[in-house]
Amino acid sequence: MTDYNEEEQHYLLDSNIVSEIIKPEPNFNVIKKIGEHNSDCAIGAPTLHEMLYGYHKLPEGIYKKYLGKYILDDVMDSFKVKSYTEKASMIHSEIRANAEKIGKPVPFSDSMIASIALANHMVLVTRNTRHFTAIQEVSNLQVENWFEGAAPQKAQS
Repeated sequence: MTDYNEEEQHYLLDSNIVSEIIKPEPNFNVIKKIGEHNSDCAIGAPTLHEMLYGYHKLPEGIYKKYLGKYILDDVMDSFKVKSYTEKASMIHSEIRANAEKIGKPVPFSDSMIASIALANHMVLVTRNTRHFTAIQEVSNLQVENWFEGAAPQKAQS
């Protein structure tokens, strides 16, 4: 019997996926996939940070109110927020060090998000798959691009 906890999400959504929902003309594949997997999706704390940081930088006005309502009422109510834990920090440090060893240093925030996905055995969903190529070379990170409707991708050794 499989030890499966229905509370555990399978997909960790990057900010470019979550923000697609409120675009005037969102990508059909992204909206379809979120609809199909909604209860199986989560966001990382750094993704929430990116969204809130963008919100706080906006001038007061209708769009800022709209975005704030979207973040509070839709994002935070719909998606569990996965924390940057001790396990994630251990994975994160190893990813960054190993990527540097092969001459491909990775951005702190991207590797932080990847480490949360790895620590929780999740597939990272992002439009910016190339940002995670070096991380895939030094880890088992699986990445999907729902803009293309792609299946999980693992870097070739």
